[in-house]
Amino acid sequence: MLPSQLYESLPYLYLAAGIACFALLPHPLGAWAGVLLFNAGALVWIMRAERRRLNQKSGGDGVWHMPFWLYELQPFLYVCAGCFLFFRFDNEFLYPSAFIFCLCGLLIWRLRYQNRFKD
Repeated sequence: MLPSQLYESLPYLYLAAGIACFALLPHPLGAWAGVLLFNAGALVWIMRAERRRLNQKSGGDGVWHMPFWLYELQPFLYVCAGCFLFFRFDNEFLYPSAFIFCLCGLLIWRLRYQNRFKD
């Protein structure tokens, strides 16, 4: 059995390893490895957050009908797209877009984390 601190940090380690693959491995397989590791971290984080959530899920009675899996992966897709733009293209005009993608993804992730674990 894994120690508690290592177990709790695994999704974040997967996410960081995915970003490191984007940044450090120049081959296209490095990008695919980054995508796989980043998705693994995102899915593990989503499964744990769903299991531990304190408030009840809304019944989907809102105006926007987005599939559950897309709604849950949205912040991770934004961060992944921003990292992909930043590390895989050498055009400095794409850097503001990459920054905005990453910032939006992190803000959505933070808001979801706060809303899930409040009563």
